[in-house]
Amino acid sequence: MKKEFLMIQLKPKFQKEIFQRLISEYGSSIKASQILGIPAVSIRGYKNLYFNSVPRPLLDKLLELKIIKSNELNKNVLGSFNKDEKINQILSGGRNKRRKEFNKLREALPTLTQIMSPPYLDFAKWLEKYKFLLDMPYRKLQIKNKKNYIILSYTNFAKTGFKNFKVRIPSKFLLEDDFYYFFGLWCGDRAGGKRFGICNKNKNILSFSEDFLKKNLQKTERILYMSKNVHKPKIRYDKKFIIIKETGGWVLSVHSNNGVLASFFYYLQSNLEEFLSKINNPSSFFAGLFDAEGNVSLYNKSFRWACKNQNLIKIYSKFLKQLDLYDKYDGSCLVSYDKKGFFEKIIPYLRNENKINTAIFLYAGMGELPEEYINILRYIKQNQSKTAKEIAKALKKNKVYSELKLLKDFNYILSRGYPYKFKITPKGLRSLGA
Repeated sequence: MKKEFLMIQLKPKFQKEIFQRLISEYGSSIKASQILGIPAVSIRGYKNLYFNSVPRPLLDKLLELKIIKSNELNKNVLGSFNKDEKINQILSGGRNKRRKEFNKLREALPTLTQIMSPPYLDFAKWLEKYKFLLDMPYRKLQIKNKKNYIILSYTNFAKTGFKNFKVRIPSKFLLEDDFYYFFGLWCGDRAGGKRFGICNKNKNILSFSEDFLKKNLQKTERILYMSKNVHKPKIRYDKKFIIIKETGGWVLSVHSNNGVLASFFYYLQSNLEEFLSKINNPSSFFAGLFDAEGNVSLYNKSFRWACKNQNLIKIYSKFLKQLDLYDKYDGSCLVSYDKKGFFEKIIPYLRNENKINTAIFLYAGMGELPEEYINILRYIKQNQSKTAKEIAKALKKNKVYSELKLLKDFNYILSRGYPYKFKITPKGLRSLGA
């Protein structure tokens, strides 16, 4: 346990006198420092009243050395305080003051209405106010306005110390489907910290994200994060970091080191409800969010956006309802059963080919079958007239009822008798290349 450090405030005249006594007793501050085990400069500091309080253990030592007496000490004490508590109080006061100043500056940021004038989003107008949050003495902020973009030069603290940054950002962003899609993707799969970009595994999504960043003047880098026992993927990267985990996987971060642009997108997310109410095509936003956090459930024939943030659940459900793509929240996902609506409103903007394929299969029974369904068809082809229980046992699955129903609904298999015995159809054979 940390020892409490009591500081004693003395009458200035008495404090000066006792440390002069100490120096006289031992001939110099240097010799006195050797006796007390503190620097000579500290002894002179106490004598010259550079310090307005004295540690209690030091006074106890002076009592022990008979430099002072208890009764004269008691007469000359003005007060006392705990050193750690005082430091925390001072620091807390400073933090609270800075917090209030930052909050005032944040409140002064423009509203979304002030910077959003379709088809453009005015970054320069936002920066006019945000720069006061950036402009601190150690940052040495410089802003140069060019014709269509802004150059920001500033210093910021990094792991290795202070680092100089120079970034370019468009003065205005074009509000179109690629922007909406990227923003939805960022809301679900953003890179961490002050890196502005996306973390994902899908090559189409990573390629789009890199192109989007470059189109908006960002200097990109690709960092591969992978667990130590995972086979390295065949994908281009600039740096690689091994995560010390026995189990896990890999993910690639495509980003620029642009904390200001990351802050701008956090600002947009903090005004997400207003943003979505002003754009002409929220479908592309929710497509990006689906590519980041969505999945197609063939088990219960639904489309699901994963989300645990209560504020975002409220916003997402509001606008998914307006698209007729919200049926319920199941505790972890926003769920839609509208296959036709999803096919028409979301699929056109998706970039994850696996999710596109699975969604089209659920909607129309077309396209490439998911591997688990191929395995069932192969088994049925080779073992005609088997029951669901027999198929599940052979494939070492708990059950296959939902998969069999979907295959039957789309005419890949047919059933006869009871309990149902399944046979493959000509369509099912064609899907296997037969």
